[in-house]
Amino acid sequence: MKSISDQEQGIAVTTTPLSVYDTYDKCKKNIILFLICCFGFLASFDEVAYLPALLEMVKDLETTKTFGLLTISIYLFAMSISSLIWGVFADYYGRKPIAIFGLAAFILSSIGCYFSPNIYIMLFFRTLQGCFISVSVVIGQGTIADIYQSNSRGTPYGVFYAFYFAAGLLGPALGGEICQYYGWRSTFTLVAMIAFVLFISYVLIVPETQHYKVICKYQIQRKIIVLELDQVSKPTLTNPCLPLSYLIDSTIIPYIVVLTCSYIAVNCSLLLAPTELGEAPYFFQPDIIGILFIPIASAFLIGSVIGGKLSDLITIKYFQNSKVLEGRMLPGLLFSVLISIGLSIYGWTFQNAIHVSVPILGQIFAGFGQAASRPSRTLEF
Repeated sequence: MKSISDQEQGIAVTTTPLSVYDTYDKCKKNIILFLICCFGFLASFDEVAYLPALLEMVKDLETTKTFGLLTISIYLFAMSISSLIWGVFADYYGRKPIAIFGLAAFILSSIGCYFSPNIYIMLFFRTLQGCFISVSVVIGQGTIADIYQSNSRGTPYGVFYAFYFAAGLLGPALGGEICQYYGWRSTFTLVAMIAFVLFISYVLIVPETQHYKVICKYQIQRKIIVLELDQVSKPTLTNPCLPLSYLIDSTIIPYIVVLTCSYIAVNCSLLLAPTELGEAPYFFQPDIIGILFIPIASAFLIGSVIGGKLSDLITIKYFQNSKVLEGRMLPGLLFSVLISIGLSIYGWTFQNAIHVSVPILGQIFAGFGQAASRPSRTLEF
């Protein structure tokens, strides 16, 4: 791999060297962070907006509850697999072109979901939705890493996940109300409109942040040398499955196990909640189901912010000069205990048909634990 140098470019560097992380002032960083966080909001909003209307969709398409839940699980599966590919493309081609393509394709797939005449077409377009919406999460996290130094990323990641989980606050509530008056298909119209606004905003406001391209711009156009010049090489297309090799690293396997198990458990409980609340003994309507998600999403939102702040604080105070890089994940492991407690309450109360406030309380504990532990784990990986 060939590194960039001012000699190779034939440029006489006459200005003071600049760090690639200082190419944007604080105001510009905040604007970029806000729009990137909206990407995370969209990814989560699309996932949960029609959860309260799941049973309505099942009835309208004349299918089974199993197929209805499959529209969510296949969405998440496509999202997770495709993120490996988008990560490679974003590193090679840059963040901006991949984000633009992904958002445009996502809008089209959302329109396809709206016009789906049966469950099979619906599953097809939900798969496409999952594939393309993963671009927003990949680009969001990559952009944060591009513009913030490693010892100060905890707070931005916390804000990113706060937006991500805030969608869980608004998505079910708003989706339930819209479904109640305009039908379950209207949720996809809303998602497409949000994506379109983000598409226009991103094209007009957010610059390319990939380090290699930023360094090239400053070297060639502005004749300014960047301090990280020798640390950045020209990107190449790599095997998208290569990141999976890190899963066998013995130093992070325990954290991966905790992260994966907690993510699966909490998300499965969220997916099952609408069907449980819509049937005996509760029989709640979509709008009420959406409202019941508000305290759960609030726990996700608060936990994400607290987790990000605490991760930065712990790192700066105790582990900044330590060789034990995994130390910043300790807060996350402690918060993970709440996940087990919350899910135990959630499962036991639904099984025994206890008052609805008790399983919601269990979900609040589980959601807070997962959200608070997520920023520190994201930073480590």
